[in-house]
Amino acid sequence: MSRIDLSDIEYLRHIEHLAREIVDAAGDEGWLTLATVSDEATPLRRAVIETARQLRHYHFDGDGCLDEDLPLMRLAGVVILRPDALPVGMEESYTEICARLGVEARPEGWAIWNTWAKDGQPISIVLIDPGGTEGLLTNWAQGIEVYPITPLPAQVVLTRQGWITPMALSPASARKLEVTRPSGS
Repeated sequence: MSRIDLSDIEYLRHIEHLAREIVDAAGDEGWLTLATVSDEATPLRRAVIETARQLRHYHFDGDGCLDEDLPLMRLAGVVILRPDALPVGMEESYTEICARLGVEARPEGWAIWNTWAKDGQPISIVLIDPGGTEGLLTNWAQGIEVYPITPLPAQVVLTRQGWITPMALSPASARKLEVTRPSGS
């Protein structure tokens, strides 16, 4: 497939792949740093370092990278409900939790975003696609603070007052509550 045949998304993925190869080569040479940049760094090295900083982000649908003009969600935390994987501390079965929420027990599961209403009250938004939320969690687990764009109305199944817990805290919530990640994670 030639570069002319690439869709916009394929082209962006190709460019990102090439950028990762450049960053990996700089890392192999031993001079790549994501911390402070030395005053002696050449413009090329500065550009590679800035590229490396930007590439740390694990991409997922709705991460805002291609939709920069859409607002990002402020999240307290998230929950992923699946028939075979529930958050530690949830005592009910998947079917019981779904019944309590008023949603069907789907094999794909549900994503729940805990956030705030316009009046500041805590609310939970139940979303049909847990895939983007998994991408969000992947970033948070690596210490990368990203937030998703506001979901489309078609993605929202229901909104309810209060938060569904236990939840995986967002980096901002973890900082506010002074929760630290265990060393080595």
